[in-house]
Amino acid sequence: MENVANNRRVSVSAFPSRLCFRLPARRDALGGWLARLLPELDRRSRRDWIAEGRITVDGRVQDRSDRRLPAGTRVEIALPERDSSSHGAEGEPDERWASRLVAEGSGIFSGPCWAWIEDTPWWRGELPASAASNSGPSPTFEVEHRESGYARVRIEGEALTPLAVLEGLAGIGLPVVGDLLRGGLAVEGGPALAAERGMLRRPGESVWLSTWEDGDSRAVPDEGDEADLRVSDETARALASGHPWILSDEASDSMSGHRPGALIRVLDRRGAPLVWARVEGEGKLAARVWGDPVESLRGLPSIESRVARALALRRPGLAVDPENSGNTLRLIHGEADGFPGLYVDRLGSLLRVLVTGWAALGFRERALAALAQQLPVSPEGHPWSVLELLHLRGQAGNQVDRVRWLQGGMETLRAAHPDLDAVGFVVRERGLDFRVDPGWDAMRRPRPGYGLFLDQRDNRERVAQRAVGGGRWLNLFAHTGSFSVALLAGGAEEVISVDLSAAYLERLEKNLDLNRTRGLDSERHHSHRGDVRRYLEGLDPAERFRGIVIDPPTAAAAGRRFWSVRDDLEPLLALCLARLEPGGHLFVSQNRSGAPLGLDRLLERIARRAHRSVEAICSAPPAADHPTLRGFPEGESFEGWLLDLR
Repeated sequence: MENVANNRRVSVSAFPSRLCFRLPARRDALGGWLARLLPELDRRSRRDWIAEGRITVDGRVQDRSDRRLPAGTRVEIALPERDSSSHGAEGEPDERWASRLVAEGSGIFSGPCWAWIEDTPWWRGELPASAASNSGPSPTFEVEHRESGYARVRIEGEALTPLAVLEGLAGIGLPVVGDLLRGGLAVEGGPALAAERGMLRRPGESVWLSTWEDGDSRAVPDEGDEADLRVSDETARALASGHPWILSDEASDSMSGHRPGALIRVLDRRGAPLVWARVEGEGKLAARVWGDPVESLRGLPSIESRVARALALRRPGLAVDPENSGNTLRLIHGEADGFPGLYVDRLGSLLRVLVTGWAALGFRERALAALAQQLPVSPEGHPWSVLELLHLRGQAGNQVDRVRWLQGGMETLRAAHPDLDAVGFVVRERGLDFRVDPGWDAMRRPRPGYGLFLDQRDNRERVAQRAVGGGRWLNLFAHTGSFSVALLAGGAEEVISVDLSAAYLERLEKNLDLNRTRGLDSERHHSHRGDVRRYLEGLDPAERFRGIVIDPPTAAAAGRRFWSVRDDLEPLLALCLARLEPGGHLFVSQNRSGAPLGLDRLLERIARRAHRSVEAICSAPPAADHPTLRGFPEGESFEGWLLDLR
């Protein structure tokens, strides 16, 4: 096939029945957009389409051609069938405008092709297998260049047609700019697709509304600047209480025209400044607070100063201590450290970067650069390897790479961790070794966890101190056994670990083997695979334990039964309390993303009902490197309590 020129028309055998596209930042009336995008359509036809209810704007039928549409508006048009005065078969769309929508779909690219899409956090991936015109491997795409809200992608594949590329990219939520049929950005001239990179011009439209960048020299933004966002009174009250999330509601402005990660100034309904925020997107969570409502952006703490503050709070954990060695630490903890949606863990000589919020796309690169400058090597002197995981919602599913090395890699890590294999390596906590799986072997399935919960570090120490006197201990929902290892190291005579996952219990046994030289006798440990409730119910009525650890998931399938903290935790705690010997200990934590359940009051109620005498109920919060933020219960990873019986 001949090379397909930039923005050239693509016709298909069957004309489409509808258009679907998103408007760029330039404001214009609906009639103006139709005239620009479909110049063959006369004014009368445009009025008729609107009168017939064919056009919806953000899901609502539009009845005025003079309404100015904001940036980010999603437009859908039900196309009319060909009228009797047109040439051709009745019932087909009018080819005067339909034929210009999309370049000949019957040809095949002789090699790779290029396209402009709106900027994306993904860097490469696969198109659906259906995009290939034969039975060969799925076509792939890779981002080559980013600028001004756009990304230029290179598409490789066998026997690719323009139509297959357009449908393939749209199928993973990355429609080609100018593709009015599949949700692309509405620019003139048709899809920005070409067989040669040099023929592909960058679209001239601005993708997003203007927003301020860090270091903006303006003392006060211009009145009515597009980057302002007015929110409801309810949201204003939540922000005043210290909550760092801005939730969308009908009384607040839409986020549709703002680029994820961009800075915006948030105002109340009367125009008074509330906070500066980073855009999250169009979902329920619209934005995340970045700073106080100072007039100038220069009055906000810089990214570099935020990193410095986070590291200063963690200096004790960064010290090399041969007597009580540990090389795991959370260095950046999201909103609590002023970096909404960004988490960085130090695992030996690996920095594991977890991005959970689209807001973090506006600062993560600069934050990581500042971290590298202020902490250039590990405390032991080894160069860092940096692994980034994008744990972001998106339409691309598992077809895009979400895990990548930003610095170093396996060979760099091996110099500091000779035990490294294709899956993970060993780290140390308070003199104990644990194997972690950072997730580099699953490039398209990023996992928030890696087999060791750093936020429970202090609680492992707390229960280990209570195990000094020996006794039998029970670890329910044992996961990879970090609590079991800590209990045995602390002096427990026997530990029984219960979990449904055979894979977790296998890793638990490996963690025990890692610590044999530290006095851990695996003969004092027993694993049981099964549901914790069935296990407790099947015990001998006389069997008792010195202590029980309960760190359950919020919800999980358990064979034919389903586990839910809200419904099942209280009866489970009652069963456990009945199994404690006098002077026994119970540790319980509840993973959550909202207000606390009040586990201390729940424990008091259960103990009173069981006529057990309580010595103390003590708070067992996350470790100090997982700080909390006032008014933000969603940011706390768990609620933990320790109950000591008399």
